Amino acid sequence: MLKYGAFAKAVEMMCFKPALNRLKELRPEMDMKIYKKKVKNEFKAMLCRTPDIGGSSLEANLYIAAFVFSLHKAEPEKITPAIVDEMVTAVFDSPFMVKAHKNKKCTLFTDKVQNKKVRESIASQNSKYELDWKFEYKKGIDEFYNTYTECGICKLGKRENCFEFVPCLCNMDERNYRNDGGQLHRTKTLANGDECCNFHVTKIKSDNV
Repeated sequence: MLKYGAFAKAVEMMCFKPALNRLKELRPEMDMKIYKKKVKNEFKAMLCRTPDIGGSSLEANLYIAAFVFSLHKAEPEKITPAIVDEMVTAVFDSPFMVKAHKNKKCTLFTDKVQNKKVRESIASQNSKYELDWKFEYKKGIDEFYNTYTECGICKLGKRENCFEFVPCLCNMDERNYRNDGGQLHRTKTLANGDECCNFHVTKIKSDNV
């Protein structure tokens, strides 16, 4: 199972302040201290019942998804997908996130990173872990294709009856890649009912970043 340890606490540290600040604007009648405590309790409980995926590099995404789903489960009548989308956006727009990616060297297209993704994609096809991703990765010089046919976040969303909140995380993919020096081109997502998530990422030239 996933653990409420150092990484989970880092997710809380990174996300709580900007998410709650945005929520104050959207739901000023809510008591943020009480809500924060409820979210923490939901997050801890969800991690304890969520199977791990063997320490894969994608496992971090399950922690983030569990936190996002906990935002809703803490106050299910008040926290809608639209509100969660605003809260997630606030996290990625926060000074902490901006600073973390400022002047960050792009490594997405290096042989080392791409070869690792190729190996992971091959291994994913026979993964024994319930919530693991399955994907096919094709490397390139200034581009790559990454086609997901199974998604751990989608699986966790269904498991927690929070599937409608999965797009709140999908919406951040383009920004994540841009922060790392890539431009995402995607026309399909599993969260929208398509048969795959078809990631095509191209390198952003330095003078256009």
